[in-house]
Amino acid sequence: MKFFINKLIFIIILSSISKISLSHEFWIDPVKYHLKNNEIINAAVFIGDSFEGTQIGFSKKYFKNLNLFSKDKKKKIKGRMGDFPALNIKEIFSGLNIIQVESKMNYIDYKGLLKFEVFSRKKGYRDLVKIHKEKNYPDNFVESYKRYAKSMVSVDNADGNDVDTNMELELIFLDNPLKNLNESKRVLLEYQNKILANHQVSIMSVKGDNFKKEFLKTNNEGYFEFFFKKGTKYLIDSVVIIEGSNKKKDNYAKWHSLWASYTLKTPDL
Repeated sequence: MKFFINKLIFIIILSSISKISLSHEFWIDPVKYHLKNNEIINAAVFIGDSFEGTQIGFSKKYFKNLNLFSKDKKKKIKGRMGDFPALNIKEIFSGLNIIQVESKMNYIDYKGLLKFEVFSRKKGYRDLVKIHKEKNYPDNFVESYKRYAKSMVSVDNADGNDVDTNMELELIFLDNPLKNLNESKRVLLEYQNKILANHQVSIMSVKGDNFKKEFLKTNNEGYFEFFFKKGTKYLIDSVVIIEGSNKKKDNYAKWHSLWASYTLKTPDL
């Protein structure tokens, strides 16, 4: 009976993911971004667009790595199949806590080029459909993708720094974004542990009913600078698209995309 229930939950989760997979953006959204030491981190995981999406539950068959980092500490995040919100972390650290979620490999079936063209152009790859046609790839094809999400939560105070969690695509704060809000902050983008220069990044922000989306590019040193305003929630997003493996084990995927996201909320001060 337990096996049947777990399998049913997994089917429901996968069904939700497949229906909204073309929305692509994947982010962690803690119920509270600033906690006291005796509280628990409860964080939802969403797939959608521009801070609007569908919440997905905990699934070992979807999530690959889940960890909590703080300074030199690292703790594996555990969960139960079908948990909503997906992440419920009881043992937390004083200062900055960095939540890391990495998905397993997933796949999208495209029926025609229109949606792929809209998506790729939106993410800064304006000539990808042209390249697709030059390679004589079919209009109906598969794209493989993986997601790499981080979220910053403070406990009792905002002491500490961001952590390089060694994901394949990752956003890393070089400056603490929860302190000295009158100063711009540098955010580094790394791909395969190397800086990713001159690459598109989107920054979405929400404060009350006000939503804003901005597009930036990393500089020659792989980072961008940005002023984070007080009392505002942010979702930073960047995507890399490379050629797929085109092998049977990856459903003969013609393209592979990697998605990095980072969420945080600045204090009201």
